[in-house]
Amino acid sequence: MPAQKRRRFLPEPTPEPDPVYLPTTYHSGSSLAKRLMAVERIRPAVVVSYTHDAGSHRIDAAELAQMLGDEADVFEIANGAETRKLEEGLPPGLQIFGTGARLYPAGADFPAIAPEPHVVRGPSNLGRLAEQLLSEIRSAAHTPAPTAATAPKPATVTATGYVSGFASEDNSRALVKLVTTGKLVTVRAEDLLPGVPLDWLLKPGQLVTGVLSSDTWILDIHGSLLKQPSPITVYNNGDVALARVRSTNPTHALVTLWPGAEFRIGVERISSNELDSAEDLLTEGEVVRTRVLYESGTVVLSMLDVDDDEPLAGAPALVAGGPPWLDPDRPYASIFAPPAQPAAQETGPGTTGEAGGTATNGASEGPDVALPGQEPALTPAERKTALKSTQMELEKARHTITELLAAANKRGATDKIARALQDQLEDARKEANELARQWHDAQHQADVLRAELAKTKAKLVGAKQQRRSVASRTESSAAGLFMAADQQFGYELTAEWAKRVPASDKAAEPLGDYVIGPQFLASVALLTSAQRTKTLRAVVDLAAARPGPLHNRKPHLLRENEGAHAPARTRGEDICMRLAVEQGTAGALRLHYWKLKAGGIELHEVVTHDEVKP
Repeated sequence: MPAQKRRRFLPEPTPEPDPVYLPTTYHSGSSLAKRLMAVERIRPAVVVSYTHDAGSHRIDAAELAQMLGDEADVFEIANGAETRKLEEGLPPGLQIFGTGARLYPAGADFPAIAPEPHVVRGPSNLGRLAEQLLSEIRSAAHTPAPTAATAPKPATVTATGYVSGFASEDNSRALVKLVTTGKLVTVRAEDLLPGVPLDWLLKPGQLVTGVLSSDTWILDIHGSLLKQPSPITVYNNGDVALARVRSTNPTHALVTLWPGAEFRIGVERISSNELDSAEDLLTEGEVVRTRVLYESGTVVLSMLDVDDDEPLAGAPALVAGGPPWLDPDRPYASIFAPPAQPAAQETGPGTTGEAGGTATNGASEGPDVALPGQEPALTPAERKTALKSTQMELEKARHTITELLAAANKRGATDKIARALQDQLEDARKEANELARQWHDAQHQADVLRAELAKTKAKLVGAKQQRRSVASRTESSAAGLFMAADQQFGYELTAEWAKRVPASDKAAEPLGDYVIGPQFLASVALLTSAQRTKTLRAVVDLAAARPGPLHNRKPHLLRENEGAHAPARTRGEDICMRLAVEQGTAGALRLHYWKLKAGGIELHEVVTHDEVKP
């Protein structure tokens, strides 16, 4: 028999592994919005949002992508400025905020069938969340989009709810829980007073009422804004109030007592030094103490001789039932901190896009910085060019692999060439990941520099406050007019009384009889200029028997010991008293004086808070 020709069988092509869908972290909400609105998008998308302080409550987007598999693409975005950009690029009612996840079905009509977002308020249950999203994906695939005839028309209704919190890092979004349904709706800062954070207008637990749009679920409470008051209905003549600096120049500053109530303060009412500049003493956005005066029927603001421990008249609320719009305990220095930028996350070898291709992490331009011990970071232009080149190479490699695999199936060729190109593609992926890592390092360094800049600006505000406090004192020119210390003190006391007591009250509050004790002037000589001024003011309130200011200084008996029922210290029939010169500072000063049986007072000594012996 003739020898049979040995047949060689080509090996069967190795099946490709199932694709693994990993989340793509987006640094730009606007680019993600364009991707979701693209007409060629044929796969459902799940967007996961996160806050920087979520901690353990943050949704693990990578694990969620593994659970969803090829059912949907998963994208991750930072809450705050980027989620607002995403909201602006999508039709109304499709926003995502806080820590949450939302499905965006495929198809041109997805806005009409997109389900509500899942907002996480505690530790996230990924298994349950994945089940809910899968159910929504399958339901949306069999739900026809409503036609123009059947689509419900947006309606607006009046709704009431309680403020439950704030959903953005800059407090430009507030969440309100409706009383009737318990549903969470959104209040936007731009609908009330643009540029004013919502936590200056609203507080948790506050009851608000507004107009609710059924298509966007945005509650407009503009009608709750209080009518702008007149300063005279809020502050009395001489009250110390908080004001926010709007702008500065060398000769004056513009400050607001509340939005719409803007006043000009000349540098002569900020500092007693004619060489000072308002720009050197005030910072735009800073909140300062200022005295409200009414001169000839006109509101005049002054920062001269305003002490930090003077009683502060509360700022008005701008929304019915809301907090004071300016609060002395609020950390206003944080207005200089730039909004936090989301840190880049290193992903796996790649992430799958809409049509089964692979997409790399997007990288935005950052500062040209390098960490210690590393090579200098690429410039923004270099990073952008490198990423663009890598993406072009990846796209070229994808097309080449597709063509070769098709040809191999027809000719029965092996997959060696395809494997080589896959290795080339893997190298390109690693190069893209290295560029992403470099961007991450540069972004981290930029965050450190931003934080340092915010601290430096806060220190600048403090330094300006100290300089302004010194410059606003007006008593320095009166020093050294008399050789005798008692005559100098008497002159300064009379001058302080003339400045401190309004003209309308001088007849009712004249300086009474007083005697200077043997230790008093020696104790005053040890004080700083600012402490001496405070002592003069305390003596004016005491000698003129001013009922309001004297009551705030809490005059009381100086007792023999610390016991609550200990006898008062006496000198014959004279009684030793004590009142506050300073309040709220370490080692606050106190004034000891004798209440004389014959009438009048004797100024005894100025001491610190802990000294209790006359």
